[in-house]
Amino acid sequence: MRARTAFLAAALCLSACTEGKSPLAPVDPPGNTDEQPSEPLPATDVLGNGPETARPPPAAEVEPAPVIIPVTGSAAVVGLEEGARGLSSVSQVDVDLTVGGVHGKGTVEVEFVSPAGHAYERRSSVVEAPPEVSHTVRFSLPVAGTTVATTGMSGTWQVRFFLDGQPLTTAAFTLDP
Repeated sequence: MRARTAFLAAALCLSACTEGKSPLAPVDPPGNTDEQPSEPLPATDVLGNGPETARPPPAAEVEPAPVIIPVTGSAAVVGLEEGARGLSSVSQVDVDLTVGGVHGKGTVEVEFVSPAGHAYERRSSVVEAPPEVSHTVRFSLPVAGTTVATTGMSGTWQVRFFLDGQPLTTAAFTLDP
């Protein structure tokens, strides 16, 4: 009897099928007589009022990237004439440092290095200017009546500049014997 019941169930299932369609396929709504599949329903916004439409993501407030002005420095030896480079004729050597891009306050240091390669003198100055403004600072190395003249420290001097402890730029000048 069980075999007969199973056979009848299988036959019933197969008789409900039409060619090309599975008996488990969704059923078209009543009144739809054409063979075209029905159109899917539009998505519904369950939290809103009506059909969901494609919405772009909300525009994020994009702040412009801040313009970072790099720190720059250039040095120039001034007031040292070609003919007056001798230790006996030079009273002092002036070096101008032009620095730009300083954010807030900055400490500029100068180091005068003798021709023998030893640090002779070091000084500092505070610079305060907006980053977009260049600022010039003058440093002077006294020569006449100092150890430079009395011990004959002739040759090429190096001038090193630092901003807040970081190397910035260099310059050089020569004092003749």
